[in-house]
Amino acid sequence: MSNQPIVLHLVSEATGQALEAVMRACSAQFQDAEFSPRNWNLVRTRVQVGRVLAGIRDEPGPVLSSLTSPDLQTILRVECARIGVQVKNILDSTIHFLEEQTGIVAERHPGGQYVMDDSYRRRIDAMQYVIAHDDGQKATDLAKADVVLVGVSRTSKTPTCFYLANRGIRAANIPLVPHAPLPPGLVDFHGLVVGLTIDPYTLLEIRRSRVGMMLPGRSIATPGMSETSVRPYIDPQNVQEELQWARRLCVRFKWPLINVTHRSVEETAAAIIDMLEHDGVTGK
Repeated sequence: MSNQPIVLHLVSEATGQALEAVMRACSAQFQDAEFSPRNWNLVRTRVQVGRVLAGIRDEPGPVLSSLTSPDLQTILRVECARIGVQVKNILDSTIHFLEEQTGIVAERHPGGQYVMDDSYRRRIDAMQYVIAHDDGQKATDLAKADVVLVGVSRTSKTPTCFYLANRGIRAANIPLVPHAPLPPGLVDFHGLVVGLTIDPYTLLEIRRSRVGMMLPGRSIATPGMSETSVRPYIDPQNVQEELQWARRLCVRFKWPLINVTHRSVEETAAAIIDMLEHDGVTGK
């Protein structure tokens, strides 16, 4: 096949997140193909569809659509046929399936998933909670947390918390530091606490990158870190002992552990959500 990237037009009536997620999931199964996406978001009028079609004429390529308006779908499909490119609507088959199962005709109004309802407000509340309880902040006030993540420095606690917040889950995170006492709020917390661990060699590389040792001409010192404090932070033996200590601590308190070495943030969050669902926490 040609080494030229395939131009792929993503036409959405909303933010385009669903289309991007589908594209990432599917394109990952085609290692020998390269896709070059063109994003067309908030497409809700005939004029906007016209602009999309002009872009497709300039750069012909297949089209993935999540439009729900039958009128706009028809215009896009007919005009793309004239241009000579194919269109696939990712929502149609699922909507038809749900119509058959419920016996209800879908309303098909643009951006229907982005309604400022209780679920939306919970996501905003969860995001504010994560910001206020990041990196050990307000560790004495964990009563409203759905989950608390613990782990040594650089084990993806913060990005995982933010991903969970986007799912409406209030997540706090607390760094585990050898020889430092645990916050009373953590010891007294009766909800789900999850420990994040990582391969020591991977952690060492992450920490070295963090302090700039892998960049030529850079000092190992970073703001807030003296050279004295940096040395144990990136010492292989110390890193190994730190992780072992944290693991023993989690075992002692019976906190489940997740090894994030080969996991994306999304996969780690999915495992935590599964734990929460078994505890009956999510969706409350």
